Amino acid sequence: MGKILRKLSKPSRGKIILFFGLIATGIIWHFAAIAIDAPIRLPHFLEMMQTFIANWTDERVLDNLAITLWRVLRGVGTATLIGLPLSLIMGFSKTTRDALAPVMNSIRQIPMMAWVPMGILWFGLGDGPTVFLITLCALFPLMLSTISGVLGIDSNYINAAKSMGASNLRIFFTIILPGVFPSFLTGLRTSIGLGWMVVMCAEFVATSSGFGFLLMESQIRFQTARLFSLMLMAAVVGYAIDRILLLIEKALTSWRFRNAAENQ
Repeated sequence: MGKILRKLSKPSRGKIILFFGLIATGIIWHFAAIAIDAPIRLPHFLEMMQTFIANWTDERVLDNLAITLWRVLRGVGTATLIGLPLSLIMGFSKTTRDALAPVMNSIRQIPMMAWVPMGILWFGLGDGPTVFLITLCALFPLMLSTISGVLGIDSNYINAAKSMGASNLRIFFTIILPGVFPSFLTGLRTSIGLGWMVVMCAEFVATSSGFGFLLMESQIRFQTARLFSLMLMAAVVGYAIDRILLLIEKALTSWRFRNAAENQ
């Protein structure tokens, strides 16, 4: 088996190891559930998988999944509208960066769930506090990554463009934006991943709809098989979102990944 794996490419080896790892996990789960013999603590693996498959055709589950995805999109979109211009200003203005960085770094240390009561007080129940929490969670990684991208631009490019008579607007669109774009995409990918996790927690307490609400409902009703199946579904959807974003990032900044492959 080892010789066969060594003959395969690294991606193929990884997929084979993942496949057998998932099978091993299912077998361990199956026998652990039999040994524990308490479905409310650990449901049988086959029962959970049957529920997981049924979820993909359950209209109520899909409707609530769509609600959650829409909340994440709105939250991350709001974070982008706020964070992108502010990051560009902070990146190019040391005075602004020195003034705002301590505030930003202090606020981002506050646990996200600590904002839940304030979100409910400010926006009431429903979408308001959920979108607020996603925005707050997505804002900081997006800003940090974008600011880092701005600071990473070689000033020689800007000086060379100025010496050739390029206007500030032309410099912005031909040097600054292309230079910042890869870092922005990386920050956006991180922000969406964090937003997907935070929205579940927010929906536990601030809404009566959404995927997180279904998780809480299953827990309250002691529907453990359904709870585990929804958790697995959330993991699959989150992974799919991340893969889609990675493909978009590779398509828009292909030179980064090509250079990394050549250096391996």
